Amino acid sequence: MEFNATFIVAFISFIVFTFVMNFILYKPICDIVEKRKKTVDSNYEEANNNIDKKVAILLERDEKLSQAVVDAKSLVTLKTSESAKQRDLITQKANDEAAKNIEDYNQYYKNAEAQAKEFLHNETIKLAQLISDKILGERVDIDEDEFNELIRG
Repeated sequence: MEFNATFIVAFISFIVFTFVMNFILYKPICDIVEKRKKTVDSNYEEANNNIDKKVAILLERDEKLSQAVVDAKSLVTLKTSESAKQRDLITQKANDEAAKNIEDYNQYYKNAEAQAKEFLHNETIKLAQLISDKILGERVDIDEDEFNELIRG
């Protein structure tokens, strides 16, 4: 193997060509590959973060739904309780009014009965007076106390 000037020129040309190719072709390709790797890693990290955010949002939604269900149940319980109280109040008021009406009617009928008894008693005395006047032919005064004792008697 011989070393001559052609070999040295070829060797230097190869070294220069390697540096030029490294500078023009290999280094930009490595930079593009590195940028692409960073982009893929960034996108992967962002996707993982989005998954974590999605899980957090779903958990928050589930908590809000659970709280809404609890709030709705408590609202239903409260409204049911309020309506039961209102129903009881209305029922009690109606019962009180009915009892008062019954008391008023009882009192009215007692008064009417007393008036009717008094009227019948007076009419009976008048009728007895009339009968005694007709039978005896003269006026005889009837003592009311004796008449009452006779009727009860």
